[in-house]
Amino acid sequence: MNVFNALIRTASEGGEPAAQLPEYAPLLLILPLAGFLFTAAIGRRLGKLAHLVPLGAIVATWGIAMSLAIPALLGDLGEHGASSELFTWIASGSLTFNMGIHVDALTGALLLVVTTVGALVHLYSVGYMSHDPGYWRFFAYLNLFMFSMLLLVLANNLLVVFAAWELVGLSSYLLIGFWYTKREPGLAAKKAFITNRVGDVGFALGLMGLVAVFGTLDISTILAGVEAGQLAGPAATVIALLIFCGAVGKSAQFPLHVWLPDAMEGPTPVSALIHAATMVNAGVYLVARMSPLFAASHEAMLVVAAIGIFTAIFAASIAFTQTDIKRVLAFSTLSQLGYMFAALGVGAWVPAIFHLITHGFFKGLLFLGSGSVIHAVEGEQEMPKMGGLAKKIPITYATMLIGTVAIAGLPPLAGFWSKDEILGEAFKFGYAWVWLVGMVVAGATAFYMFRLMGLTFWGKSRVSESVHVHESPWTMTLPLILLTIPSIGIGALLGFPFADGILVHGLEPIFHSANVLLGHEHEAWTLFGIDGLLMLASVTVASIGTVIGVRLFRSDNGDRIRAITARLQPLYVGSKSRWFFDDLNDLIFVRLGTRLANAAWWFDRRVVDGAVNGVGTLTSTGGRGLRQIQTGRVQNYAFGIALGLAAMAVAYLVIGS
Repeated sequence: MNVFNALIRTASEGGEPAAQLPEYAPLLLILPLAGFLFTAAIGRRLGKLAHLVPLGAIVATWGIAMSLAIPALLGDLGEHGASSELFTWIASGSLTFNMGIHVDALTGALLLVVTTVGALVHLYSVGYMSHDPGYWRFFAYLNLFMFSMLLLVLANNLLVVFAAWELVGLSSYLLIGFWYTKREPGLAAKKAFITNRVGDVGFALGLMGLVAVFGTLDISTILAGVEAGQLAGPAATVIALLIFCGAVGKSAQFPLHVWLPDAMEGPTPVSALIHAATMVNAGVYLVARMSPLFAASHEAMLVVAAIGIFTAIFAASIAFTQTDIKRVLAFSTLSQLGYMFAALGVGAWVPAIFHLITHGFFKGLLFLGSGSVIHAVEGEQEMPKMGGLAKKIPITYATMLIGTVAIAGLPPLAGFWSKDEILGEAFKFGYAWVWLVGMVVAGATAFYMFRLMGLTFWGKSRVSESVHVHESPWTMTLPLILLTIPSIGIGALLGFPFADGILVHGLEPIFHSANVLLGHEHEAWTLFGIDGLLMLASVTVASIGTVIGVRLFRSDNGDRIRAITARLQPLYVGSKSRWFFDDLNDLIFVRLGTRLANAAWWFDRRVVDGAVNGVGTLTSTGGRGLRQIQTGRVQNYAFGIALGLAAMAVAYLVIGS
């Protein structure tokens, strides 16, 4: 019997049997896990060949993922996908948690992004990390992360999702703090880990609430129960918001956004893999997967939309003034993730996942491109110290320009298709305030991204004369070239015709229950109507942002920019300082928190421990005093009895008189 036949059991308990996944499906998890274990065990001995097994494992994983993701998106796995249970993980009384995997169109969308970007990041790292002494360790961590992320999106049980959720957090900690001998990466890794744990407390409490209501954490059972009305009212709101806490932490939404910009201290491939295309998308995936739960509570949906759109405008305003090329992209990621959550909050489920896909590709391209720029200028990350690089590193320039046009939302590149659908759905569903702020963010995104291009590639060179600017090796430029393909074409491939493309047909059955709860109906897209007007408006705003950004930064306009900055000095200082939110966190949670902890420690040591230790000391001292009269001599005891009798006689006489 094939080894996988012993592992896989069809998920057919309770209700209509689910379709069976192919026998090779568990290799999606086995290959990256095996790559991690192998490289962690003997990778040090392989030297510069340590990437072979991890890279090979991920390329093979990509091939398997595509064989499942494409049929899932095309509907060939059925409306509800296919499942396989591997084994029983926990059995305690009436509670049973099975380890199983499930692939449907939503899973397929995540597999498409995670494995494609993951494989290209592995290849890119061969060149980028080639001179690092921890070369083997880096590839081991990359494989561990890929295993964790794939387990998260494939799991059919929320307890397994939570375990994978924490493994992703561990992998992120290891990769952000990869250069642990430096102070900044270590602090950034701790900040990311602790901040995510804050959100995960809410996630864990939400899971406990689901167990209390449904007696299980099986995703399909919970969603069926919500659809049947078993969870509604305040209970649905509380549980949905607790689940959302985990998403806020993992996807770096306000107010738990502070870890993501500092995470840029890790190697650039880490920034591309974890903080652009995969890990930060986990929160979006979780809310989308649990869409009926959120749709059952109008209040929860409103909170999701408000947090999302506020994060979008908040992060975009900070990206205006950042000078570190990676930090501009980091705040851009925060802003685009806010777009996705705003879409989820208004019930635009398909556009949210559409933007997740397109953003994963062009933001992965931009992060890897920034790494190529940093490599070309020998480690410099400050854009004011760059300039004039377009002709010196033409491949990097051309690919990053494509990524910039894509994220700006200009047609016909990928970002245009998904961003337009988010804004259009928000307006049509009655969330005009989300649409209006989203339009402002669209223009702001185009502006700050072309500012990045201008400061980095255009105008006169400000690079130090001691630096030999050079194009990156093929292992770094090839992933850039390959990522331009989906950055250009995947929007049209999945989204055309508007509101009736491949992605809509694949994902609509997944979100049918949520749409029924919200009362949303699928409508045909009309060019000569509200849809066409909304598309024209979004393109116009993006074009205005682009024109302003190009005119200001295409050449050396330093005097003009300084004059504008001087007129807007308070806003500039606030944006440059991230609106002082990090300072506020430092004041409340670090300084005041430390003093409160010290006061609690003093009270515990002096008062609580003092009282307990005082009782013990008194008892011990008294015992030592009494021990002195325990001599073991009969005459001493007789003398003591005599004294006692004499004392009693005297007391009697005194009292009697």
